[in-house]
Amino acid sequence: MKAENRIFYAEDDGNYYLRFLGDVRVTFCVTLSSYLDRLFITENIESVVVDLLSAKAVDSTTLGLLAKMALFLHNKRNLQPLLLVEDPSMIRLLGSMGIDEIFSFVSELPENVEQVKELPFASADNDEARLKVIEAHKILMGMNNKNMNAFSDLVKSLEGEGAN
Repeated sequence: MKAENRIFYAEDDGNYYLRFLGDVRVTFCVTLSSYLDRLFITENIESVVVDLLSAKAVDSTTLGLLAKMALFLHNKRNLQPLLLVEDPSMIRLLGSMGIDEIFSFVSELPENVEQVKELPFASADNDEARLKVIEAHKILMGMNNKNMNAFSDLVKSLEGEGAN
């Protein structure tokens, strides 16, 4: 993991904020998933903001985990998270995956976020990472037919690796 690729977070009175910096890819799947697991058991969630303004790239595993979070917030808390994004190519990518249907896109932070901390990086063994990648891609596959076609071979291949 390069030092310029990181995830930061802030939490204040039911308001949650994640900032992605640099390339946030599969290497962060356990880190992000662990944070989301803690968020999912939190009783008081007023808002969730994901800031991609400093992100150079996010991969499909990261997008699948963000989709998991958005679907949880919608289904269990009746909330729609905000996604801070300005880059036109990033917006196209998010739209092509169906992320625009489960997040509200905004171009500036709705309120001042202070006291951000770096989310501690958690490495994963190969099996744990493979299971997170499968989960993330199955979530994306359930969002639209384009994702189903794009990721079905990957998921089958990864599931096959686990059977060996």
